[in-house]
Amino acid sequence: MSASSFASIEDQSGFRIGGGFGTDVGKYQLNGLGDSGKVMADPVFILEAGYDFNEIFALNVKGNMTSYTDYGENPKNYRPTWDLTVEGEAGYTFDLDNGVLIKPYAALGAVAFDSTTSSDLLESGTNAIRARGALGARMTLDSGLYFDGRIQATDLTPKGMKFNSKDDLLTQAMLTVGYKF
Repeated sequence: MSASSFASIEDQSGFRIGGGFGTDVGKYQLNGLGDSGKVMADPVFILEAGYDFNEIFALNVKGNMTSYTDYGENPKNYRPTWDLTVEGEAGYTFDLDNGVLIKPYAALGAVAFDSTTSSDLLESGTNAIRARGALGARMTLDSGLYFDGRIQATDLTPKGMKFNSKDDLLTQAMLTVGYKF
């Protein structure tokens, strides 16, 4: 990496759109659910849009869908859960002098869950809103194609309960691919 990697990068502002998938990692996972104890979360599907204000700051909106399958004696699929996230992102974009930009970043935002998920897992009668944080890196090619990998943690503390990071953080690994305009 040369000294020019840290110099002013040409205008990095622009919109991004992408899609991808993710899975649970860590202690708290969405499995072992249901009456059979054999309901498992399938991979998470993601649609995202973002706007990069410059080489440091960005705003992201993400929609996630997770479906569930019962692998017990009477296998069946359950209704998927949905969430919508709005988050701010801060990092720094490094120019590798070969048409590749790398941006390690941290993101923090709020996630809103659909009303059924909220009443089943978190709160009754409302759309629950929880905090989400992430650490990741995005590689953008000269063509505009980007790859974004991140680890994110979502607070799933039930209403009225005290937060316990060992038991209430859903940690997920996510990978998205998209295009930056």
